[in-house]
Amino acid sequence: MDIARIRKVLDAVEAGLEDPSTLPNQIATLDMTQNFRTFGNMCGRECRVLSMHHNAEETMMFPGLESAAPPGIVAVVARLREEHKIVHALIERLYSAAFNLVNDPSDARFTECRGVFNALEEVVRSHFGYEETELAEAIGFFLEGV
Repeated sequence: MDIARIRKVLDAVEAGLEDPSTLPNQIATLDMTQNFRTFGNMCGRECRVLSMHHNAEETMMFPGLESAAPPGIVAVVARLREEHKIVHALIERLYSAAFNLVNDPSDARFTECRGVFNALEEVVRSHFGYEETELAEAIGFFLEGV
């Protein structure tokens, strides 16, 4: 939902229906941005829908998998932890690009902002797809009751 919200604002700015100055505030108030600030990591809609989802991943699920699962699953967890950092970095870049667009509402700044957003959208969708595909069975097998 957060990704769709940013896309809608970017489309409105591009169409001249909304001022670029609304974009930084929209990004700052996203649930996924607030989740990062609260937990120090990122998880998008799962974090909003399931209370403390990411906190559980980082403090219980991932350590549990790392201690009980075979090396292949541990490698998946390591990748997911690194992807959390990438998502956060892209959110910060998007926030900066949005401010740049406000200060210089040029086509070049809009293109920069749209490019960062597209990268964030792609990474987030890929991350959740990978997490759901690779860990669904492992969680049930190695972390009984999670």
